[in-house]
Amino acid sequence: MSEAQGRGARGRDARGFPAFAARRGGRARGQSFWAAQWAEAVEDVWPEEGPLKKGRSFARTGRIGPITVSPGRVAAEVHGGEETYRTRLTLTMLDDDEWDLLWEKTADRPAEIEALLAGDLPEDLLEAVEDARVRMLPGYGDLDADCDCDALDHPCPHATALAYQLSWLLDSDPWLLLLIRGRAAEEAVEELKSALLLR
Repeated sequence: MSEAQGRGARGRDARGFPAFAARRGGRARGQSFWAAQWAEAVEDVWPEEGPLKKGRSFARTGRIGPITVSPGRVAAEVHGGEETYRTRLTLTMLDDDEWDLLWEKTADRPAEIEALLAGDLPEDLLEAVEDARVRMLPGYGDLDADCDCDALDHPCPHATALAYQLSWLLDSDPWLLLLIRGRAAEEAVEELKSALLLR
């Protein structure tokens, strides 16, 4: 996919979410299976506890958002005192061959097919992802952060906070994981149906 095509896909499939209200205490990670998998993968990619701890704290402040999730990107404005920063997370999108392979591996799994066609993202889809040797969750060299702030940490607390808030979004809509990798839910389901017809 060319850069221009990528920008077009991001614009077409972008989904916006309002800012989260401030939270007092509680968990900074999402509660669902996919949210927990995302947060764990982020913490593996960015293992330094200092920035993660600052990010968890900042995520609860109510100063992030609205959030835009689009193919290859999660973005938000972050309000840090008197300044407003633009913060972005970027992930590598899967190419068409990788998506085809994922749906081919998924087509061998009746329970997963049934769940996906019913609008659910089943936990066992991770096995199909592993069989296809593609990445759904962040991995090394695959997740990057960019922010207008001048923090010395990389990733900065704003970026790690945004990553944790994405896990909150995954609690209610795990299909966002597929969107970040390049497929809106409707397109993903249609591709799965096509893979089933080719069997």
